[in-house]
Amino acid sequence: MGRNTQVHSSDEIDLGELLLKLTQIISRNRVMIILLSIVGTGAGAFYYSIKAPVYESSMMLRSDILTEAYSETLTDNLKKLIDERSYELLATKLSITPEQAAQLVDIKVESIEDSSGPEGAVKNFIFLISVETKDNSILSDLQIGIISFLENNEFVKRRIDLRRERYKALISEMKSEANELDSLKKQINKGLINSGSNLVLLDPSKIYEQALKTYKEELSLQSSLALIESIQLIEDFTAFNRPMRPRLVPSLISGLGIALLLAIGLILFIETRNYLKSIGNS
Repeated sequence: MGRNTQVHSSDEIDLGELLLKLTQIISRNRVMIILLSIVGTGAGAFYYSIKAPVYESSMMLRSDILTEAYSETLTDNLKKLIDERSYELLATKLSITPEQAAQLVDIKVESIEDSSGPEGAVKNFIFLISVETKDNSILSDLQIGIISFLENNEFVKRRIDLRRERYKALISEMKSEANELDSLKKQINKGLINSGSNLVLLDPSKIYEQALKTYKEELSLQSSLALIESIQLIEDFTAFNRPMRPRLVPSLISGLGIALLLAIGLILFIETRNYLKSIGNS
């Protein structure tokens, strides 16, 4: 037990000596630490003052034609044009000016499957498109340009055309069926239908019910054809006044942190050099 107490006491002495030495080192270099802290904080403030502000905004779209993989490919291509600073081509694709295209910093897309529709219906995807820009005033034109870019590509346009043709074909079938039912109703009004040598009695209520159902289906298809869209806008871009970066406090803290790391490095260098000199002199 006496031995354990002695070891514990020795550890406390060593720790105390270490803290004393650290305090002495900091005291000897306090002027350098203070000066570097001031310089680092000032550098952080200077960085904040000269760095162009970058704003972030998002818009939300929904589509049952545009697929997740295809939308990501399209936006990845736009991102590459931004990184390459190909502003002329980027402006052409987004129907904006090259000056506006030069304000874009980044663009990305996230997508989730919309499960709010009825079971068995065509799947919808909701797309969250986020952009970073140095100028908030371009967001309105940029929103129109992005939607136009997504709609006016061969993948989407071809599927819109196919859907339009399908609706027209279904409407034609509904009209043909409606004409047959109208003809049948005229004969029902006479009370019977002459089918060769036989007289076939029919239930008029069933015919009128089917005619009404056919009419409603035709109206629904006509409405769908008139409102056919590849992309629906759910939420607009919002022009926020506060930039996402740079921020004053993080800039100051970063400058101070870099300065303190530099101070620690210089202190280690100076103390090591002094220690080696003292060994050499002894």
